[in-house]
Amino acid sequence: MHKHGGWAKSIEVIPGCNGSKKPYGSCKTSHFHSVTGWTKKKKRINDYGAIILPKNCKFGNTVGYFGFANYNFTKLFGLKVNLSGYPGDKPLGTQWWHCRKIKAVTPRTLVYNIVTAGGQSGSPVWKYKNGKRYVVGIHTNGSKLGNSATRINTAVYKNISNWKKKYK
Repeated sequence: MHKHGGWAKSIEVIPGCNGSKKPYGSCKTSHFHSVTGWTKKKKRINDYGAIILPKNCKFGNTVGYFGFANYNFTKLFGLKVNLSGYPGDKPLGTQWWHCRKIKAVTPRTLVYNIVTAGGQSGSPVWKYKNGKRYVVGIHTNGSKLGNSATRINTAVYKNISNWKKKYK
């Protein structure tokens, strides 16, 4: 968080948060990752990271989890994707969802007209496949041309996979 003092000391993850309600409890962690292209150079195309939950945090057994995937241009362009997060223009701690088709794909980004607001950065952009959710992008920002995500391309996929392996 470049404008707010830098790297967080810890993060509390609250799945299904609804105002002050924590239907599945919460977990705190101080294990998170990003890349220097974002943390040091502030390059938009490198705006992504991962929060690693502690092993004793059993959300996956209760609420499930997302997979992640690296799809080619043909599979992504026009694909209907979903985004759910906690926009800052809505009541505090309330989750909102919207879906639309991807309207542009670059080697590093996805562009869509999904309605978002500040506070949703870091939200997964996912597709359904065989009843499961697969993240194909990480929401970063909005503009007049459309809202966008960092695309899970080969490099991003490898980084997330390696971060995940560190804590197995």
